[in-house]
Amino acid sequence: MADALADLQGLDSRSRNAVLAAIAAVEAADAPVDASRFDALRDPGIRAHVSSVLAACGRTLIEGNGGWLSAYEDDVADALLEEGIGLLSEKDRAVLALVLLYTVAIPRARGRIDGTDWTQAEPTTVEQLQKHRYLTRRDILLSLRNLRSRGILRPGLRGAIAPGPQFLRLSAARTRRIWDELVIVAQPDSTLAQVIRRRHSEENAA
Repeated sequence: MADALADLQGLDSRSRNAVLAAIAAVEAADAPVDASRFDALRDPGIRAHVSSVLAACGRTLIEGNGGWLSAYEDDVADALLEEGIGLLSEKDRAVLALVLLYTVAIPRARGRIDGTDWTQAEPTTVEQLQKHRYLTRRDILLSLRNLRSRGILRPGLRGAIAPGPQFLRLSAARTRRIWDELVIVAQPDSTLAQVIRRRHSEENAA
């Protein structure tokens, strides 16, 4: 962190303030920050300083939808999960998996939506989620509240049930992993699921 801050001292005050403003924006925004609004995101040279400061905090820049957001580095996120930090409960994970299946995976498989943006989704309902016989309505409502409070689902007590802004902060590797897990959940005995399990096993061994 000290090295990153020392690096900023080599910038003129205008550039330094631009870097700090960009960091504040990408850390707080719910949607990708338009690079045209911030010199430190538009200029690759100054953006390198943004990346440097974020990296010192275990964070990184994520580009998507014509803008930028910040997120934890994958290895830092893995370390936090190993410590139980930010880990969702089993029921929250089950509800989230159902939401992703109903709102993104199934509509995309049927050609009703396209693209790689998780927020391009067809909202689902509590009634549809209740079709899962192992989850009660109370379980679902509690999990929806927890997931919405974290930005994992769209906010609002009575809002549409669909992926929220945190999905815009996923790295390419995280996105691929979630899609892999959805395939395994939806078609556990398929050839593709077997290929995915084998690849994950090889990756973990490496």
